[in-house]
Amino acid sequence: MIINKRWHITSVLAVMLVFAMLLVGCSSTASVAVREYQVPSLPLDPPVYEGVKAPDGMSNAVPVEPHLNYIETFELMNLYLKGKPVSNERDSYEQYAKDWEFVIVDSRPPAKYNEAHINGAINIPDAEFDKFANRLPEDKSKLLIFYCNGWDCPLSPSSANKAIKLGYTNVRVYQEGVAGWKSAGNYFATTPQHVASRITDDYVSGTASGAKAFRIIDARPYASYFQAHVPTSFPLDDGIFSKNSKSFPLDKNTEIIFYCGGFYCSKSHNEARLLSTLGYTDVKVMVGGLPEWKKAGLPTFGTESSGVKFDISGGKANLALTPEEWKKKYDAGKVVVVDVRTADERSAGAIPNSIHLVDKDILANPKIISEKLPADKNVTVLIHCASGARASGVASKFTDEGYKNSFYLNSKITIKADGTFGF
Repeated sequence: MIINKRWHITSVLAVMLVFAMLLVGCSSTASVAVREYQVPSLPLDPPVYEGVKAPDGMSNAVPVEPHLNYIETFELMNLYLKGKPVSNERDSYEQYAKDWEFVIVDSRPPAKYNEAHINGAINIPDAEFDKFANRLPEDKSKLLIFYCNGWDCPLSPSSANKAIKLGYTNVRVYQEGVAGWKSAGNYFATTPQHVASRITDDYVSGTASGAKAFRIIDARPYASYFQAHVPTSFPLDDGIFSKNSKSFPLDKNTEIIFYCGGFYCSKSHNEARLLSTLGYTDVKVMVGGLPEWKKAGLPTFGTESSGVKFDISGGKANLALTPEEWKKKYDAGKVVVVDVRTADERSAGAIPNSIHLVDKDILANPKIISEKLPADKNVTVLIHCASGARASGVASKFTDEGYKNSFYLNSKITIKADGTFGF
């Protein structure tokens, strides 16, 4: 039967709290960008739904199937609100986020998925459902959400029925689909295949059929950008994003694509979320970041590909360590480990006895380093984030504060709930 779409009181209170946070955190583009992920604002008084139904006057809407369960846009946004936009357990677009409470499935053809899909979605085209059904989780009780273009698209309910036949017991249909997600002010995810179509000569020159204004933004620190980046992209670390937000195009229909260090990197999502709240209507995140771009065999610009060496630090010491170098110093003992990830990321697992200093807080007030770290400034300090990007952006602040033996991990790190870690 159709799920009753009434909102629980707790959900409403959570939505109201987030809306208030958005009003405070995003009221001025001149202030430091809010670094935590937040979905676009939800209404203070969410509508009460007695049941899912097509928009009034829509003659070509897909009929509601009484035996299927449905989910509305605001309910889906609330699911995203409860979690995070990134995954530490996702390594490809074909893989669902195992650390999420739900699996979202795009039932459209690959070309549509590549161009724009809801963040975290895997692509199982309805026409090839049997071929790609192995992308679904083994746990048949896992919440599955199928979507396609909107109310005029029959692919998502068709796929939902196929999943039910396979024995999945917690299946929903997001019939509002891409159209509903976009109308609510959300950004989308995209793939290297789509971004590659934007750097061709005819598209850049504006002569390609359907060409429109676009901008590709690298949300990593400048040092990472300098080493390797997507052609035509512009460096704009999320730590300084708000200071440059006024330089974005006046045309808010401009396609703007963000990327950073991979599926586990939240920097691009931070910027995309903020730009969406400023009214930009075609915002995307290449969620696989530069790693997936390289995996696809696509070109990069920078010192890595050119073979040219250049010291962008202006003669400062190189503080970057490989995983092997970082682990060797860690195993030697007598070190201070500093975790600069967000509290949400850290809650999933942290290195024992590590000190938590969020990178944005360090950038806002470097003096907190001396307040939190030992008085002995000769101690070895090992800094890490999730991918190396944020750690590289704050490492020099530690040496500036007198901790001359400070180094950062220039690599991805995965930390389990028990504190064990790997690269």
